[in-house]
Amino acid sequence: MARKKEVSAEQTQRTIIATAERLFMTHGYRAISTRRIAEECGITQPALYHHFPNKQAIYLEVVRSIMVQTEEAMAHVLQDHADSKERIRKIAYFMIMNHQGDMTQMFHDLQYEIDEQHRKTIQDWWMRSYFNPVMQTLTEGIAKGDISSISSAPPMELTFFVLEMMKSFLPPSKEDHEARRAFADKKSKMLVDILFDGIRKK
Repeated sequence: MARKKEVSAEQTQRTIIATAERLFMTHGYRAISTRRIAEECGITQPALYHHFPNKQAIYLEVVRSIMVQTEEAMAHVLQDHADSKERIRKIAYFMIMNHQGDMTQMFHDLQYEIDEQHRKTIQDWWMRSYFNPVMQTLTEGIAKGDISSISSAPPMELTFFVLEMMKSFLPPSKEDHEARRAFADKKSKMLVDILFDGIRKK
C-alpha cells in the first residue's frame, strides 16, 4: 500500500512539473498562480503544496528538469560521437526537437522574477547543460582544424554565437512530430554547413 502511495506521489509531482512548464512557458511566471497550476492538474491547492512549498519552487524544478534532460542528452552526444561536425549537428537537432522557439519569456522571468541566489544556481545549470558541451566540441574542432570559417574567434565567443544560431532555428511551437523532425534535420545540417564551411557560393 505504501509503495502504491509513493508511486502515486511521484506521478502527481511529474504532472505538476509538466503542467507548470506548459503554463509558465506560455504565459510567464507572474501570470500563473499555484491555484491555476493545481486546477489544470486536477488537484487541490493544498495537495500541490504537499509537493512544493511555493510557486518559485515549482518554477525552479521546471527549469532544473529541462536542464537535467539537456545535460544527459549532451553527455550522450559527446560520448557517442567523436567527430565535431556530427556533435554539433546532433546538439542542434536535440535543441530543435525539444525546445520551443520563443524562449524570451523564460529569460525575462529568470531575470526579473527569480531572486539573485537562484539565478546564480540556474546559471550554473545552464553552463553545465548547454554551454560547456558546445564549447568543448568547438574547442576540440578548432584544435583538429575542422572549424575553418570563423576559427579566429575565441572558443567562448564562438560558443555564444553557435548557441544563438541554434536558438534562432527553434520553431515557435511543438507542431506535428514528423514535420518537426524534417525541420530539425534541415536546420541542424544548415548550421553545420555555415559553421564548418562558411557561407559561400557553390
